[in-house]
Formats: sequence, structure tokens, C-alpha cells
Amino acid sequence: MESIKTVAFIGAGNMGAPMARRAWRGGFDVMVCDISPATRESFSREGIPTTADVADCAAADAIIVLLANDAQITDALLGERGLANAIPPGHRPVVCMMSTTLPDTLRTLEAPLAAAGARLIDAPVSGGIVGARDGTLTLMLGGSRADIQHVQPLMSTMGKRIFHCGALGSAEVAKIINNMLCVTNMFLTAEAIELAQAHGVAFEDLAPILAVSTGMNFLTADAAMGRAQYRAWAPSEDAYPAIHRIVSKDLHLALALGDLASLDLGLLKQVSSYVDDGGPTAAARWTHAGQASRRA
Repeated sequence: MESIKTVAFIGAGNMGAPMARRAWRGGFDVMVCDISPATRESFSREGIPTTADVADCAAADAIIVLLANDAQITDALLGERGLANAIPPGHRPVVCMMSTTLPDTLRTLEAPLAAAGARLIDAPVSGGIVGARDGTLTLMLGGSRADIQHVQPLMSTMGKRIFHCGALGSAEVAKIINNMLCVTNMFLTAEAIELAQAHGVAFEDLAPILAVSTGMNFLTADAAMGRAQYRAWAPSEDAYPAIHRIVSKDLHLALALGDLASLDLGLLKQVSSYVDDGGPTAAARWTHAGQASRRA
């Protein structure tokens, strides 16, 4: 099996764009496929080839999928102008599903892609926009051991911690559970920051205490990094609706996993309902959580 040299990114949004740049800086020949003219122009200025046509990605050795939902994924991979219909005869690319989706979605994609010559792995990531920019993401991989080993050099350009979770779909299970905890932490920590500041305690003073206590999470381990995470995801209240759609979807995916296992996840249902109905109060909290406070 020849090593990966060419990589196509289908989707270059908040996460995909910095990940594509990390792969390019890591020495891979990168192509970016995105429907946004502004996104394509930004990569073209850097000398990175771009396209709006998924079919143009079919000749790449590795094809990374970073799309928002199942409808986009299915259309991009199995649609009339989709990837499966464009893979050259004899070519055996590895398709890396880095979007967050259910294992059942992967199973609907696996056979059509295999018939076209492609191998499919799931490769969701954690670490947020900050981790994507810094190349410090955690990567969860599911699929055959040979395929996982094949993509390791590519994945190492984007992340520092790489885990083989098991068979196809196992990484998505790990990612959905991680997101379930992450989203809950982000909403609750934003409230904690506001509560502390209302009583004259700056987050910068609270975080070192939490970092060595039982209330610690990824946002409170370091106040500056925690605020950076909020700023990256929602730099303004106007930007909040976009991230709200993503985190709401993440919780609904976790609920779907629970339903598939016939589990009654009561607290998750309440958190999901709160997030769905959060509205402008949550938007303001996220924005304020990203702003440095003055210590008393």
C-alpha cells in the first residue's frame, strides 16, 4: 500500500479550514472542496488548489469529510455528482469521515463506497477550533487496523493524541459521548463564570482553584485557554446561532445513541431541552465568558 501523498478536504469551515492548513504545512498535497467562494479564495491566495465540485476530489489518496449533517454527507459521497461515482477505476482512496455522525450513517455509506473502490474509516476529532489551529487535536479512529496505520502520518499533522477505538463506527460513539460532556460543560461553565463574577470573583482567580479540585473541566483547567475557547466558538452574539446548531445536533446524536441502546438518559434529555431553548441568554453568556474580566 503506497503512502498517502494527496489529500482532499470536503468542507473547510471553522474546523476544516485550519485542519487543511495543518496537513498542507505537514507536506501533503492538499485540495480544498467547499461551496463558499470566500473560503475557496482564501485558500487560493495561499497557493492551495480549490474546487466546488466533490468529483474533483476522487483522485486523492485520502479524502477527508467535514460536513455539517447527514444530508450533506450523503449527497457529497453518494449523490449523482458525488464521490462514489467519480473514483477512477483501480483507485483505492481512504475516505476519512471526520464529521460527527451516527454509526448507522457510516454503515449506509460503507458498501457503496467499497463498490467504488474506496475504504471508509471514521475519524472524528476533539479540541475545538483552537486545537485545530494549533495542530493539537485529539483524533478518534474507527476501522481496520491496516487502514488506521495507513492514515497515521496524515492524522499526525492535525493532532497530538490518536486513538484507535475499534471497528468502523466506534470512533463516532466515542466522539458523541465526548461532545455530550463537552457541550454540557460549556453551558454550565458559562453560568459558573457569570455567577462568580456577580459576586466579585474573577474567572482568572476561580480557575486555579477548580484546576486542583473536583469541579475542573477543560474550560477551567486554564482561564485564558477557557476564554479562548468561548471566543473561538462564539466571538459575538451574532456568531452564536451557528455554533448553537452544532451543539444542539451533538446532543441529539447522543440521545439517538441512547434510543438505539434502549437507555433512558434523563439528565441528557433535560440538558438537550435546555440547549434547544437557550436563546439569547446563552448567547450573551458565551460572549461574556470569552471576555477577560478585571480582578477586584
